[in-house]
Amino acid sequence: MDDIALTIQLKQGNQLAFTILYNTYSEQAYRLAFKYLCNKELAEDAVQNLFMKVWSKRVSLDETRPLNHFLFTVLKNDLLHILRDSKNNIFVLDDCLELLERIDGDIHDNEDIDKEQLDLIRHAVNQLSPQRRKIFSLKITGKYSNQEIAEKLHLSVNTVKFQYSQSLKQIKEIIRQCAILLLM
Repeated sequence: MDDIALTIQLKQGNQLAFTILYNTYSEQAYRLAFKYLCNKELAEDAVQNLFMKVWSKRVSLDETRPLNHFLFTVLKNDLLHILRDSKNNIFVLDDCLELLERIDGDIHDNEDIDKEQLDLIRHAVNQLSPQRRKIFSLKITGKYSNQEIAEKLHLSVNTVKFQYSQSLKQIKEIIRQCAILLLM
């Protein structure tokens, strides 16, 4: 079914047409959302919201415009809204930290890792001061406790905790700002 016929069917409320649209674009939309949000749940929510908006706005769809342009414009606007919403602290770094643990490994064997996303995370880590970068690197490996890092770097445990938490905040903000710039 071409875009014009699919759009006409969607405007008439055809659920099969909606299912075809979802099956055609949901995976690509998820990959794009995950690339910028670095969080599985937020990416899944963004895709769900995208298709809910499509269904609710189906009557106003323009048959002359390709559906993928409409879909990804809506998704891009939602992603920008999510990324800009720093006051609610909804950008989650957990999934990005999982990727960080693999930075020194061979990423060619794992197709799930997006090279651009990994480069963005590396860029953010490289923006840390040398001291914070050391603490952060030791901490994310999971091999060292705060006490062990403090002893290794001749710091207090409180300094390690503080510097690590500040590193997370700084990395999160850098990734958020870079993702916004990439989407614009």
